[in-house]
Amino acid sequence: MSSNVFVKKYSLFASLGFLAGLVFCMTALLFAMVSRLSRSSGSEVIMTVCFLLGAGILLILAGINIAGMRQGLSRSYSFIAGLFLSVTGLLIFVVSFPDNWLYPRVSYVIVFYSLGIFLLLINIFVNYFLQTLSGSGEQGTADEQSAVSDDIPDRYNDRSMLATFAGIMMTNITPGFYEPSFLTDTNDIDTTYFLNVDSPEKEDNEEQVMEINEQSNAPITLQNEATGPDVAHDDDSSIDQVAPETTQLTGITEVSGSGGSEISDEISDEVSDTTSVSSMEGQEVSITSVPVLPFSEFRSMKKTDIKATDTMREAARKILMLHFGVMVEHERGTKVGRDIEELHDMRVAAMRMRSIIEVLGDYLDMKKIYPHNRNIKRTRKVLGSVRDLDVFLEVIDHYLEDKPPEAIIGMDPLTDALMIERAKQRGNMLVYLDDVEYNKFKNKFANYLLSKKLWKMKAVKKDGEPIPCRVVDMLPVLLYTQFATVRSYAEFVENEAMDPYLEKYHQLRIDVKVLRYTLEFFKEILGSESKDLIRDLKALQDNLGDMHDAVVALELLENFEKYGRWGEADKKQVASSTELRNYPVVDGYIDYRKQELQNLVDCFPDVWSKVIDPEFSVRFSQAISGIYQS
Repeated sequence: MSSNVFVKKYSLFASLGFLAGLVFCMTALLFAMVSRLSRSSGSEVIMTVCFLLGAGILLILAGINIAGMRQGLSRSYSFIAGLFLSVTGLLIFVVSFPDNWLYPRVSYVIVFYSLGIFLLLINIFVNYFLQTLSGSGEQGTADEQSAVSDDIPDRYNDRSMLATFAGIMMTNITPGFYEPSFLTDTNDIDTTYFLNVDSPEKEDNEEQVMEINEQSNAPITLQNEATGPDVAHDDDSSIDQVAPETTQLTGITEVSGSGGSEISDEISDEVSDTTSVSSMEGQEVSITSVPVLPFSEFRSMKKTDIKATDTMREAARKILMLHFGVMVEHERGTKVGRDIEELHDMRVAAMRMRSIIEVLGDYLDMKKIYPHNRNIKRTRKVLGSVRDLDVFLEVIDHYLEDKPPEAIIGMDPLTDALMIERAKQRGNMLVYLDDVEYNKFKNKFANYLLSKKLWKMKAVKKDGEPIPCRVVDMLPVLLYTQFATVRSYAEFVENEAMDPYLEKYHQLRIDVKVLRYTLEFFKEILGSESKDLIRDLKALQDNLGDMHDAVVALELLENFEKYGRWGEADKKQVASSTELRNYPVVDGYIDYRKQELQNLVDCFPDVWSKVIDPEFSVRFSQAISGIYQS
């Protein structure tokens, strides 16, 4: 059966299979959208979507295979095997899901279906490769082309498919490559071959070109400057073929007779260019391409370079540029997810950008910066939802370090719930970071930061009255105001009946963080005492932060024991669940967190005393006085 007859016979089946596959896939997607498919969906919904999508992909690939084959179906062993394996995998899935969806049936389905799809894809690749190969030869008469076309099915059959595929792969991964004989066999005595073999002992300045041409008696030799003359030939018009230089593909290259003079001219031009370059006395030409990273002007910043004479608005711009660069620098690591500290650093950078806008809001044009601030807050929130779960899991790992295996197993319900929630939040984070709106925000915010004219601040009112706006004039007032706010909590702290669950502890943590961040923002122009101040404030902030985290964790753990899932309870859960679940190991972990909270409360007076101590106030004033010496 010729290829044309085969195509006509099975074209209807190929078209129907392809269209049916598209319909199945579209139906699966629409059904998933309408039914709001999620991990908590019913088994019927999950099975229907998976079966329709799997069958659709199978039908699409089958249709493409049939449309591209040039031999009978009985000889298409890879196609039949791929079809059989894929159908087997789908049938096992339908029969076993969900009641018997257990190991090793899951592995059978994955292996059978994946291997079947893989074989179908290989078959498509090889079929169309052979079609391209058979259609890339020299043009001939209609009778000759018809004869060649009739001969292809007998030589290009499915039994040589694996050899063909192996030859194609070997072409790209080895210095010399293998091709089946039916691909390289030729009776054309005019064909010229060039062998380009790279030797590990030879560097780029040593190249060998070997020409075998039965019709030409004028050899061509290309040599390096160090080995001899650049070009040696008798007559340019007698050159039929010239081997082009290659640095990627090696092996036997067939060059057709047409276009030989054009290649020769190109090589001649290259050789003449080499000659002119070598004639330059004592000069070296070096062309280097340095890739420019996105937002490189921000990534390269190591400090803010704030000056005491800058306006507060200009200082805010420099601080935002530094931390925007930190956020962008850690974005890729956050997406990859290998190191959770990448996410932590990116989140902290977003938090500090939000803080500087809030702290210096009186000196900024809030109308212009409002849309950027909104996106910064959203970024911090998305990153924080994943970071909080990372912290919960780290605390659990620390708790289980010295526990027996049965305790680790007993914590599985809690850790599984946390991992599921983290996977959900991380998925939302990746969608957000890859979203067009987020990338638009980065570009617009970068342009806004680089436009200095948008950050200019008037130093004089319309009536000529000066406006205090310089860092040297306004920063001391700002720092003393923030420090006074922190010291005002002394009355609440001295109360022995102070409950760590009260909101005042949380608010104190926020005010301490604002004071610490402000000192860090301007530490380049403050006195050296600022380092010790930042260290003491960080210890107080960490104590209050751990205390707040423990309070929140206890609330979430109680909800987990009641409703069996991580997160805040809603009305539906409250209505459907009234009994506490029995998690003995989780109960022990709750007691551990309660003891941790009590230890933090007990340690709080020590870290608080370092900040409220008069010596701290003296060092605080000395640090501020450094601004007048910078």
